[in-house]
Amino acid sequence: MNSEQIMAFLQEHWYIASVIIGAVVLIGAIRNWNWLCDPTGTQDAHRHSRGDRRVVFFLLGVLLIVVSIWGFVLNLK
Repeated sequence: MNSEQIMAFLQEHWYIASVIIGAVVLIGAIRNWNWLCDPTGTQDAHRHSRGDRRVVFFLLGVLLIVVSIWGFVLNLK
């Protein structure tokens, strides 16, 4: 498959990519992965703690999964 076929597939079935990304972000927030939750080196490291980032990424993962399921259900109709 070339890049045009992959992009066409993802544009038509965006909810598959969305649920995968949402699951990775959700698991990363739960497991406290450094590459996702470590605020060191960011511009706002003094304002947001690691726990704050975990909560935000957890909610983002849940939102992505819910939106992708909603898109899948709408695509079935």
